[in-house]
Order: sequence, then structure tokens, then C-alpha cells
Amino acid sequence: MEGPDAAELKYKAMEIYFTGYTISVDMSSGVLTACSYEAVSNSTTLWQISNPFIGATPFATNLCTAILLIQLLFLLFHRFPRFFSELITGILMGPMMFGANALFSEYTHPMKQTGATETLINLGVIYYMFLVGLQMDLTTIRRISKGAWGNALLGILLPLVIGAGSFHLLPGKNPISNPLGAWFWSVVLTVTSFPDLARILSDLKLLRTEVGQMAISSAFVSDIASWSFLVVTIAISNGKSHAFILPTLLFILFCWFVLRPVLSHVIEKDSSNGGNYSDLYIYSILTGVVACGFITDACGSHSMIGAFMFGLIIPDGELGRRIMEKLEDFVPGIMLPAFFVLTGTRCNIVDMFYQINHFAVLGILVLACIAKITSGFLVAMYYGMPAREGVALGVLMNTKGVLALIILNVGRDMKAVDNQTFAIMVMAILLMTILVKPIPHWACKTTKHFRRYKLRTLQESKLNSELRILACIHTTRNLSGILNLLELSNATEKSPICVFAACLVDLSGRTNAMVIVHDDNRNSSGQNYPANRGRSDADQIISTLESYERRNKSMSFLPLTVVSPYTSMHEDINNLAEDKRVTFILIPFHKQSGADATQQENSSIRLVNQNLLIKSPCSVGIFIDRGLSLKIYNEGSHRREKLNFAMFFTGGHDDREALTYACRMAGSLNVSLQVIRFFPGKEAIEMMSMEEEVECENQRFADDTYLNGLRFMTMCNPSVTWVEKSVNSGDEIIIAAKDLAGEHDLYLVGRGQGMIKPFALGLSEWGDCEELGPLGDSLSTSDFAQHASILVVQQHSVSAMKNKGIQQQDQEKAGLETWNSPLSSRDLLNIVNHRKKNDEEDD
Repeated sequence: MEGPDAAELKYKAMEIYFTGYTISVDMSSGVLTACSYEAVSNSTTLWQISNPFIGATPFATNLCTAILLIQLLFLLFHRFPRFFSELITGILMGPMMFGANALFSEYTHPMKQTGATETLINLGVIYYMFLVGLQMDLTTIRRISKGAWGNALLGILLPLVIGAGSFHLLPGKNPISNPLGAWFWSVVLTVTSFPDLARILSDLKLLRTEVGQMAISSAFVSDIASWSFLVVTIAISNGKSHAFILPTLLFILFCWFVLRPVLSHVIEKDSSNGGNYSDLYIYSILTGVVACGFITDACGSHSMIGAFMFGLIIPDGELGRRIMEKLEDFVPGIMLPAFFVLTGTRCNIVDMFYQINHFAVLGILVLACIAKITSGFLVAMYYGMPAREGVALGVLMNTKGVLALIILNVGRDMKAVDNQTFAIMVMAILLMTILVKPIPHWACKTTKHFRRYKLRTLQESKLNSELRILACIHTTRNLSGILNLLELSNATEKSPICVFAACLVDLSGRTNAMVIVHDDNRNSSGQNYPANRGRSDADQIISTLESYERRNKSMSFLPLTVVSPYTSMHEDINNLAEDKRVTFILIPFHKQSGADATQQENSSIRLVNQNLLIKSPCSVGIFIDRGLSLKIYNEGSHRREKLNFAMFFTGGHDDREALTYACRMAGSLNVSLQVIRFFPGKEAIEMMSMEEEVECENQRFADDTYLNGLRFMTMCNPSVTWVEKSVNSGDEIIIAAKDLAGEHDLYLVGRGQGMIKPFALGLSEWGDCEELGPLGDSLSTSDFAQHASILVVQQHSVSAMKNKGIQQQDQEKAGLETWNSPLSSRDLLNIVNHRKKNDEEDD
């Protein structure tokens, strides 16, 4: 035998020749036979006649080594996708590295156990594909935008053409003589791994961007198309005619139109117990996975196709979530590593260069990589996206994963793909995986750098303009208080409120990024993500928001579900705030009162709040809800009760921001606002240094200017009253607040950045919640405010205000005049509000 056949025969002989085997080769037919023999003895002691570890532990040794290597490599290359570490592990354990050692091969994958090992590997692949189907929702196809459809279709057609052309460049390969090999090569290029892409977009914080939305929607279509190609290819290849696909097609139709309604009826019938399904349901479904795989295997297809279809028909709900919780750590983390080892043992880099120039191999690798990049770039240019984002979209569409390796291994099992083609394709997938994170990160980060984010604060907002608020909701317990606070924010036709209600779900402990969902079902663009399983809380929140919106025509709600680890959740919230041009982020306090009046603290939510206060792109409000919703209506009456709000003003930009929001709420017919301003007395001024006194005077001038403007605008509103009080310390502020405020339903305060030193020193000793600021922390623990809700407001960062001042200086240097509001004139400093409660004439 000569040429590639002889080389392939030689390689096979080398691959299986170990001690304990007799190898015979039929040179006429090219059939190679390997027979293993084992010494038999009458001795009852096993260890005296053979090494028990060779027969009993190779699979366990193989698996443990793979898991350990994957974890170590992922720690070293954490900037790359996890799939990179898994694929590298398989290659390292293959014939090029550890597998070349006879002792290592003897103890990890002896040939006599190949059948049992591949059976266990196939079982892991079956359950993995069941998880993929379980997390998909075909109904989202109806909501995919035209741009994503175009990207997906071009991302399928162009790789098919380029794949067939590049396959022709291989020595002895021809799409006409070997159409099945060319087809498998092309189908692998069309794959965009939906789970891996979702994790990459989540890590890069691109899920809510235009690039991320188009990429994830296109990947969903691409995965479905790749699966369809694989089903048709396997069924036709295993049969003698095209009609051989009919049994598989009939089974798919049976699952969708018969088995799916039956499962939905049975599960819905037993969902009345609050979703507490017995383990019998879970184990029955896990058994059904193997049964469906057996049926499709008997139909002439592959067992994983039946498992995928069975996962696809499991209805949404608590049962699906529980199944995922049981499998999503075990299957990818324990069962799949053996599959990567199998792929690595079949990949020998030496085979890549058999009878072909090194530059030709490099050209083939480049062609394989640029197929998806070209299609994504062309679609991005057609829809007017920046060139950098077009490159990022194309590279993201090159995301490969387990599905690409599965298709490649199936092609090798069917002898459509030889060793050389297999090795080149694995290296191409590895190259795509290396590039899939750095390039989109660079492109989108550079593009974002040139998009200057406008300073967004309540104080800078125009009076008659839309107010955009991002309301963060962790649980349904946060919902009522935040909704009532929003309802009291005085949404009108001239100044409507658009609320982006983000239901926040923790992603900790999960390994499959497909559960990361940003759901916006009412987005007219139709760019959506598959629905998350177990969304009972999110569904309840969304339905409540929709009913709330129907009652208030001036307030619109856009529900979103953000699933992310608590450690990086603030980044998702910040990106969402930037994308939606939000002015105010409303977040719940991390402590909540329980049913027994005890304080329940969530440190993870506190971490999110602290990170938001540091890095948010707009103003932030922390809301401590203590039953504000209970006071909206009078008992036995259908009219609203007058609510009493108090604003404690100590000075600074945070207090001005809080006062702006308070005055907006005072425009509501149901709100009575009392503004209590504290300014330093003689003793407090004497405690200051010269620099602090000058700073205090400058701040007081800015406060006076802004407050007098608000007084002028609210002078015709009898619901707003103003009180001024001189104090010398933070302790006196609390005492005066207790005497002046009385009983109120809501207290509004600034977080206190820039608070003068005498006030801050006296208040800082009251509590330990730094995120509430000195005054907010003191109020949260005071006796007179223990039954009142509190809103602590922080204006957008001081650095942004400084940048604004620098921009104004640049404008002045350029000869441009800056516009000054007439309300900022010093002439307004002498305006007196005759509705002050401490005014003697009113008494």
C-alpha cells in the first residue's frame, strides 16, 4: 500500500500496538486486526498474576487527570474561554504529548477498554445535549430581528462554500469524490456555539449591546441549522436511500406534537403544590433521556439527537430548573472531560503536514477562520454598524464549542473525516477559540471609549423631559415598595417616567452560561434571548409591572431579567444604564425586616450596592422600604391618603440631587414635603480651619443658589414647606430632626459626599453602613424613623462633575459662552417663601 492509505495504516498500527496485543494486517484488503491476550492462572490472588490497576482504574485515572489539567489550565488561561482549556487538555493527553508515553497510555486508556470508555463518553455527550435542548426555547425564533436573521443565514451559506473550497486544497481530497467529508468540514465551520457565546458575552459585558444581541440571536439560529444538517447527514449516510431519514423525522414529529403536550399536561397537573416535584419526576425524565437516545439510534441516527429533542420538549418551569441544578455541574464538569480526551487522542499534529506544504496548512486554517468573520463584517456594514463592531461580530460568530467537536467526531466515526482532516480542523477550532475573546474585547472597548457618556443627574435633567429610571429588583419582596415609590414620583404627560425594571438573579455556582438571560419580550426590535427556566419570580414581577403600567399611562415599564454573578452584577447594571441612557438607578437596601421584626442581611446585595455607588454612570438611590405601600390607601376608602415626606438638607451635591427628586415627588397630589435645611452654627464654624471655612462658604453659596431656584418654582405649591435650623454637630442634627420632622412616611437624604467636617464627625459614630452615608446611616438606626422608609441619594460621581468643569474651561478658552440659568442669579438669594412653618406671620 502506498500514499495516504499506507500512512494511515502505519499510524493505526502504531496507535494500537502495546504489550499484550497481537496485530495482524491483511495487506490485500487493508484490514488491520488487533487481538488482546491475558495470562490466566489458577491462583486466587489477582495481584500475583497481573497488575489490577491496568484493568480496574484506567477510566478513573484518565478522568481524574483530565479534570485536574482542565482546572489548572483554566487558572493559567482564565482570560480565554473555558473551552480553550478543555481542548488543550485533550491535545496534551493525546499522542503528541502524554499519550506518546507507553506507561501513561497503559494506565489511562488501554485498548482493551476502548469500547467501555467510549460508551461512558457517549453517555456524557447524551446528557450534555439534553441540557442544551433543555435550555433552548424555539418560540424565541419569532422575535429575532431581521439583522440577526441575515447574519445567521450569511454565516451559514458562506462557511459552507468556503469549507467545500478549502477541503479541495487538502492532498487527495475532492468534494466530488468525497462529498461526505467536504460536507462535515463545512458543517463544522457553520457552527456557532450558543452556550459558549453566551458565557463569553457575559464575561465581556456585551450581552446588552447591539453586537451582543445580534450575535446571540444569530448563534441560536446557527445552532438549530447545524443540528438539522447533522440529523440529515447521519440518517442519510447510515441508510441506503434518502428515505432512511423518515424514521428519525417521524420520531421528531412525535416528540413535538404528541409527547410534548402530554408532558406539559402531566407536569402542569402536579404544579399546584408550589413546584415541589418529587424525585420520581426527575429520575423518570433522566431515564427518558437514555430511552430517546436509544430510539433515535435504532432509527439509524445518533443517540444524542434523541436526547437533544427530549430536552427541547420539556416545558418551562420549576421542574426544568431542578433538573438543570442536578446536571449542570456534574455533566460538563465530570462527564465531558473524557470526551475532550477522546478528541485529543484522535488528533496528531504530525498528520496535518502529510504530503502538504506548511504554508498550505496555514492558508487552510486562515480560510477556516475568516469564513464567519467575513459574513459578520458584511452584515454589520450593511446595517451601518462601525467597522470595529463588524470585526467583533464576525469573531464572536466564530465561537466553537462541544457541538463542533461532536460533529467532527461523528464524521471520523463514519470514516468521512480522516486523521489529517481531523487534526487540521481541531487546530482551526483552537485558533478560533484563542481569538474569540481578545478581539471583541479590544474592538468594543475602543468603540466605547470614543462614545462619551453624557453626565446624567436629576439636577441636570430638563424639567419637561422623560425621566429614565433603572429599578433593580432582587426578589418579589422589593417589588411593592419600589413600585409605590415610583408611583409617587409624579409621572406626567409632559414629564413621563420610563422604568427599566431589572429582575436580578445570581449566577453563582453555575457552569453553563446559557442560563444567563436578558429578557425583553416587548422589544419591538425583536432581539431577544431564550427564556430562563424557573422564572416564577421573574414572571410574577413582569406581570405586576404590566398591570401597573395599565393603571398609569404616563409611566412605562420595560421588564428585564439580568442573570449574573453578584461579584460582577454591578457591571451588567452599569452597562444597561449606559445603553438605556438612564438618569437614576434605584436599588433596594441589603437589610430587610423579617416577619418577626428581625433584620435579615444579605451581604451579596450589599456588595452589589457598594460597587454601584463607586462605578455607576449616573445617580444612585438606595431605598430602605419599611412599609411605604401600606400607607397608600385609607382603610375602607378608595381615595388616596396624604403622605408626609421630609427632606434633610445638610449641603453638597448629593443633597441637591436628593432635593431635586423630593421636589419632583412634591408635585404629586398625594405628597406633602417638608424641607429641613441644616447649616453650621458659630461653634461649628470655629472648629473649621481656614481652608475648610472657605470651602464651606463656597458650598453654601452653591446650595443657596440652587435652593432659591427651587423655592421660586415651588412657591405656589402649598404642599412644600421650608425650615432652616442652625446646628453645630451631627448629634444636634439628629435631635433637631426628631423635634422638627414629627411622623413621616419617607425621609430623603443625600449620601453626604462633601459634608462639612463638624457634621460628618458627629454622625459617623452612629452606624456601620457606609453606603448610606453619615446621615442616612444615622436615620436608619434612629428610634423616631424606625417605621418610616428612607431614600438615600448619591449624585453621579464627583470626578464627572470635575470633568464637566474642565470642559467648561475648554469652552471658555475656545471663546464659547456657557449658558447660565436665570434661576442661578444672586438676585434670587433674597427670595422669601411665605409658607415656611417657622414663619411667625403664618403662626
